[in-house]
Amino acid sequence: MEAFAPVCNRCMSRVPRGAAACPYCGHSFANTNPAGTLPVNTMLGGGRYTIGECIALDGEGVAYAAVDGEMSRRVVIKEYVPVALCAGRTRDGSVVPKSDRAVLYKTTRMDFADLYNALASLGDCPGMVRVHGTFEENNTVYAVRAPEDGVPLLAFLQTRRVPLKYEEALSLLRPIVYAVDAMHKKGLLHRGVSPETIFISSEGKAALSGFATMGLRTADSELKSQMYEGYAAPEQYHAAEFDGPYTDVYGLAAVFYRAMTGKTPVPAGIRKRSDALRPARELNQEIPAFVSAALMRGMRLASVERIESAPALIEALTTPAKQDAAFQITERQKKYLAAGAALLVLIAVISLLAVFSAREPAQASSSLSQSVSSSSAPETYILPNFVGQQYRDVQNNETYQQLYVFTIEEEYSSDVEAGVVMFQSPSKGTSVEAGQSVTLTVSRGPQTAVMPGIIGQNKEAAIAQLTELGIRYTIYEMENDGTYQEGFVVKANFEEGQVLDVNKADVAVYVAKAAPEPESAPESSSVPEQTDSSEPPGEPQSTPAS
Repeated sequence: MEAFAPVCNRCMSRVPRGAAACPYCGHSFANTNPAGTLPVNTMLGGGRYTIGECIALDGEGVAYAAVDGEMSRRVVIKEYVPVALCAGRTRDGSVVPKSDRAVLYKTTRMDFADLYNALASLGDCPGMVRVHGTFEENNTVYAVRAPEDGVPLLAFLQTRRVPLKYEEALSLLRPIVYAVDAMHKKGLLHRGVSPETIFISSEGKAALSGFATMGLRTADSELKSQMYEGYAAPEQYHAAEFDGPYTDVYGLAAVFYRAMTGKTPVPAGIRKRSDALRPARELNQEIPAFVSAALMRGMRLASVERIESAPALIEALTTPAKQDAAFQITERQKKYLAAGAALLVLIAVISLLAVFSAREPAQASSSLSQSVSSSSAPETYILPNFVGQQYRDVQNNETYQQLYVFTIEEEYSSDVEAGVVMFQSPSKGTSVEAGQSVTLTVSRGPQTAVMPGIIGQNKEAAIAQLTELGIRYTIYEMENDGTYQEGFVVKANFEEGQVLDVNKADVAVYVAKAAPEPESAPESSSVPEQTDSSEPPGEPQSTPAS
């Protein structure tokens, strides 16, 4: 009996089955886990593990704080329960897949187990949270790993408030690059390297967590995906595109960019429509030029032009001479250079014709005479209306390209479709000469952000995430009968993963008030559905600007 007794998550003492609270430290065992998850004090692995509070939910499953009674240590257990493939669970906790997804469920469950077993084989890998192994139960797979130590890199950077210096960023994040390389050597990809999956300990050491299968990190997969905007590579937005070590290089370079500039990189989805990613050195002049160039190479949209491996990224970030030698001209730059060379040849030909014309005016053709005449009196044109046109149509119009030189500026707009010209200068109807510079302001579309998972977080952490993404929010205090933990987010009016227009969306964040002293601890509770938009009693506490 003693060997199979549950373990208190606070003091790690063996406690009687069915106890309402720990007899040693008084910790309550009242179930506060969301409906559909395993209740507090559930025992797994033949009685070895005691489940505690649910700490995270995603499209792959549920993560629980837990205790390994055999090893007397705290762990995190990830239960594979993909919401898109599962219908629920039976009374005894067994997971039930949807009837038409049963085969896919078994296949992806094997992928989940293979991933964590391979991670476990890495042992104590520096720069990575340790994975202990897996076990099967309840018609699913459970992965056991060490808890993250410290705070997410995102919170660390927000608390610091100023960007890291180059030397600081390299010292802090170098172990993460090596950890990713260790995964690659095992044939694994992380696909989720971001400031939210890197944790900084109180000793200032970084460790990578956030492991997941390909399905969770690919936008149009069978699972409800979880992407990190600004850090996910372009190929992750399409299941048909191939990924590889260069996919994680994109995320690593983006993390370095955020750490040293204080700015989240422009998401790849937006960059593919109109690439407005500014070099890191433009945002922080203290960043060495070769480092800025390396980061831009690490975040190339075309994977064939990107730095291809984690060691190559470190080499590019630390060796100026190597970076100079490794300079690469992109296909787009080659086109521009070719166009420039063709223009120089054309100018040379015209110059030669002009010289011959001057020497032999009687033999000059009428067309050449007209050309020479026009050079002394430039021909003028009435500027057309570009506003409302797709910029690509303007760009592909040979007449426009011959007559005008376009300067492009981009602005976010919630009202004008991405790629459409919003303003022009000079305005339409203006008389201009050939070769006149025309400035077009092109819409980048709405400024978007992906709604983070804030349910179950404390108010400060939720506000920090929303603020980092530029999402407006309003805090509502929600009456609490003891079901919820005071100061923690109970619900929001937008679902996790939903794409928001940051200029229009206002996230309602419902935070539990202090509960009155209960006469007795509740036996069970559940968190309301996140999609429920009804507002509980309570007044908005604050409405910060985006």
